[in-house]
Amino acid sequence: MTFPGDLAAGAFDRPTAKGVPNPIRVVTVVISRTVVGSMVGLLVWAHVPVMALGWTAGVVQSGSMRPALMPGDVVLYQPTPHDRTPAVGRIVLVQDPTRPNHLLTHRVHRVLPNNDLITKGDANSAPDSSPVRRAALKGVARLRVPWIGLPVQLWRARQPVPGTIVLLGLAILLALAAMPLRRGQRR
Repeated sequence: MTFPGDLAAGAFDRPTAKGVPNPIRVVTVVISRTVVGSMVGLLVWAHVPVMALGWTAGVVQSGSMRPALMPGDVVLYQPTPHDRTPAVGRIVLVQDPTRPNHLLTHRVHRVLPNNDLITKGDANSAPDSSPVRRAALKGVARLRVPWIGLPVQLWRARQPVPGTIVLLGLAILLALAAMPLRRGQRR
């Protein structure tokens, strides 16, 4: 049986029967390769609709849409035809009426008679005060890819310590995934 202290004492390099890879090394490599493969798959999944269908992708920056969307999630938005207004309850990407040149992801709370939208974040207690013109609608949310945009979200939020920890974790994960199954074996 291997104890946690054994890992620090070089358990990856302990000899085993000739030709048999160390089981700790095998489990570590398989898990890290699975995680890296899943992350690559999520990145591809987040980019295929953008490239193939002309959708828009965005990284959630704030917690105003919790629990439906978390900071660091990537959301894919399908453009809406100009003659259609999204239904109440739909998550939309709009030009923020209170901050020019900023985008806002909120849920449609109400549609006014002139087709302007009143939006509201799920975590907010009250609807947004400024209506959104129909022309400011950029798309309707169709797909959420969790956590994959976390490094981007931390970078934009100017949070260097958590960002550095995430990048360091990714570097360690990649190093473990690149490790050969047997000591001295080349890939």
